[in-house]
Amino acid sequence: MAVIVEQISLDRLVTGRWYVGRGRNGNVGLWDGEFFLVIGEKLGEYVIKREPYYSLTEEWGCFQPFLEVDEGRMVEPFGKVGWDAHYGRKMEFRQARDSG
Repeated sequence: MAVIVEQISLDRLVTGRWYVGRGRNGNVGLWDGEFFLVIGEKLGEYVIKREPYYSLTEEWGCFQPFLEVDEGRMVEPFGKVGWDAHYGRKMEFRQARDSG
């Protein structure tokens, strides 16, 4: 099933979350509260690049976020403390959403 979404507005972005969209250097970016951090190539090496939010009204910027990436929730961890709680057998994921 296809889902059509609109660009997420700047005021709805959450610092520290990953977003899928369209960027100059990459199409997945981490919002740091000011820029999207994306992996791009420079002189044959992969580096982190900072891309500003693309404003539809000002037609300026480099990254358009369309979907927040769901990093999942561990529902059957190996244990209850530390890394044993971080890793496990099963994870739960929400359906894709546009944060709108």
